[in-house]
Amino acid sequence: MRDIKTYLSVAPVLSTLWFGALAGLLIEINRLFPDAL
Repeated sequence: MRDIKTYLSVAPVLSTLWFGALAGLLIEINRLFPDAL
């Protein structure tokens, strides 16, 4: 039961970091290659 609570507290942080990195990467690609998207 404790592992589930640990996972529930860690998962939102990891997903936020992942989506932040993904968004930053897309913005950088769009900045370097404006016609790619």
